[in-house]
Amino acid sequence: MPLDALGTAYGPCLSVDLQALAHNWQIVRAACPDSSVGAVLKNDAYGLGVALVAPRLWRLGCRDFWVSSLDEGLALQACLPVDAVDARQQGLRVWVLNGLGGGQAQDFAPHGLLPALTGAHELAALCRQPLPGDRRLPVAVHLDTGLTRVGFDSAGWAQLGADSALWRAAQPRLWLTHLGRFHDPEAPQCQQQRQRFVQWTARLPAAARSIATSSSVFAGQKWHFEHVRVGSALWGVPTSERIQVPLRPVARLHAPVLRVADVAAGTEVGYAGGYIAPRDCRIATVAMGYGDGLPFSLANRGTMVLAGRSAPIVGGVAMGMVALDVSDYAPGQVQPGMWAEVYGTQQPLTQLAAAAEVPPNVLLTLSARLAPQRRAVDGAS
Repeated sequence: MPLDALGTAYGPCLSVDLQALAHNWQIVRAACPDSSVGAVLKNDAYGLGVALVAPRLWRLGCRDFWVSSLDEGLALQACLPVDAVDARQQGLRVWVLNGLGGGQAQDFAPHGLLPALTGAHELAALCRQPLPGDRRLPVAVHLDTGLTRVGFDSAGWAQLGADSALWRAAQPRLWLTHLGRFHDPEAPQCQQQRQRFVQWTARLPAAARSIATSSSVFAGQKWHFEHVRVGSALWGVPTSERIQVPLRPVARLHAPVLRVADVAAGTEVGYAGGYIAPRDCRIATVAMGYGDGLPFSLANRGTMVLAGRSAPIVGGVAMGMVALDVSDYAPGQVQPGMWAEVYGTQQPLTQLAAAAEVPPNVLLTLSARLAPQRRAVDGAS
């Protein structure tokens, strides 16, 4: 996408490449042809905007979506290109990772949302406030096989037998667990989690099973079971330490240059002299800061790309601005109104994340703050 297509330089702009998203979806589907695939769209689709990506995924054939909360589930349904009745008839299932979240069956059933219950307390809550007419709420159930976050652990899963009174108000549709070392499914701890998951689910009521996420979906059929949950891979963010997959980055973030100024050696740049010019320098101020999701840890480290070249970040990261040293550019080559690439095709998201010492998804989800400045593009740049 040409930079001039970004329009007027008011502030940071996040571009979402829907063609790359479609490519990644097909890569995932090819990896697990015998399993259903659920797109993980929590946190507003990792900051990319559920209203941008969900309609495309629906048209690509995705019928399972994972969100964090009831509110996210309702927002997802509202942006699909079909009404709620047609969506359900076509197989839509919206799974809510945080379970009831303090709510009750009546909050979920009218909308067809399926909570992923986080423990015995939620099953008990459904029994105390069941749906009218002896209806049972379809649910997923977390099994804590080793992550120690949510779900039934080794001391609690036995409560879930087919004859358990806890099933008076709920109907299990899916058993799920999450790997503690999701980036390396071949780790011994992950193998132990898989073994535990197989053993536990063999003694539970029949339902689909899900353990694979964006890394383990490419680690072989033994991880796929009946359902896989994919977030990072859809956005082209690599999560595996062992397997290289031809994914395409979906997100590109640019920010405009506000000012270019020549400064003398010894000049302080940024708050409290966060950087002192070691020589006569040229400093470009870019409209991107921690208020827009740029990590504060990038102060005096990391780069952005201007005119096809990397320019180092100098000084601190302010709420809405950051400084780049463009001394090595020809005079006049960098001008106010130009777009700096924060991450994208020239500087991968993973490269900037490494400089900030954060996982790539941390940078991606921080872009949720840029909702008014997100736009979809369809095609490679």
